[in-house]
Amino acid sequence: MEIDTEIFENFVKTVTDKLTRQEQMIQILVDDLKDRNKDGKLYIRGERMYDSIELRKMLRMGKRTLQRYRSSGRLPYMKLQRTCYYRESDVVKLLEEEGKYFDQKSKDRFLASAKTKSGDTIANR
Repeated sequence: MEIDTEIFENFVKTVTDKLTRQEQMIQILVDDLKDRNKDGKLYIRGERMYDSIELRKMLRMGKRTLQRYRSSGRLPYMKLQRTCYYRESDVVKLLEEEGKYFDQKSKDRFLASAKTKSGDTIANR
């Protein structure tokens, strides 16, 4: 069974166009979510989300270390527009389970910044 080259190219173009539109819509939603919070931070369903750069700086870890936590499944993530985001509760859980691998100053700094709307840290709930 042969497929006409022109038909195939049109199909690929259609799929590519649809994916491009979806990416644009996702970017609009992400920007909208950030705009709703004056501090420019991303919240999804009321929970603070951290991108890779922000999380690495706070926990003083390298790119590869963070990649290892993602790949092993120890740190769940979601990907939006080629950027990985991590839920605050998942990071707190990782710190509780793998705490010995992080320096205390980094852990304390993250947990201090992990505030809920009521002012408690997630770890103290």
